[in-house]
Amino acid sequence: MRYLVYLAVPIGLAALLLAASGIATLTRGWLLPRQRRHIVRPRLFGWAQLIMAASLGVQLLGLPAVDAAYRPAVNLPGTVVLLFSLVLVTRAQRPSPARHTG
Repeated sequence: MRYLVYLAVPIGLAALLLAASGIATLTRGWLLPRQRRHIVRPRLFGWAQLIMAASLGVQLLGLPAVDAAYRPAVNLPGTVVLLFSLVLVTRAQRPSPARHTG
């Protein structure tokens, strides 16, 4: 059970930071300076960050809540939602200039 603390703290911290950044993006349109050049749909990006935070929260709750044998079945929906949020992040970004050469 001690290893759960080593997993839970970074996952929880990442979820909180993503949620805070997503809320800031949705309410103020604020993006990190490094992201401002690439993100063209900030609202979609903010929702993607909130969905990422929720999926990490589901995975975080699944760590101590179930037996180790059933943990993958609990964490799988969180992983699927995390992958969906990554699709939303790519949809919020500006297309690469290399993709439009032809």
